Amino acid sequence: MNNRREQLLASLIGEELDEEKAKMLDTTIKLILSDMGDFYAKMWAAEGPGVMVFQPKGERTMFFMTLKEMHAAQEECERDNNGDLAESFRRIVAAAQKIDPASSAGYIINDEAGMRFFQVDYNTVKDEKVISPS
Repeated sequence: MNNRREQLLASLIGEELDEEKAKMLDTTIKLILSDMGDFYAKMWAAEGPGVMVFQPKGERTMFFMTLKEMHAAQEECERDNNGDLAESFRRIVAAAQKIDPASSAGYIINDEAGMRFFQVDYNTVKDEKVISPS
């Protein structure tokens, strides 16, 4: 994480991350993802069903990944004997297929903590699904 991000997170959570601060950070992230909904819907319309991917350490830090691309990534993981990651992609594809972009959006965050999928429902405060390899 770059210095600016570390400083912003430190200003939000302080010295220690307690349960209340974790909830505030989680809510902040969900608000940001909800605000990204318009962009998500435009990408869905242009590219077809898929998810937005954020990977802060990657060459491409943000991009849209279609269901076809996720399925291809799943197959590549299976060929490379990376069963856990292949299963994560399988579960994400299954969830992403059900997304209605008029009411929700799907996001993958891929960072040093691993790959996580969030489905944000615009009509509720609580997210519907979180899928991560465990």
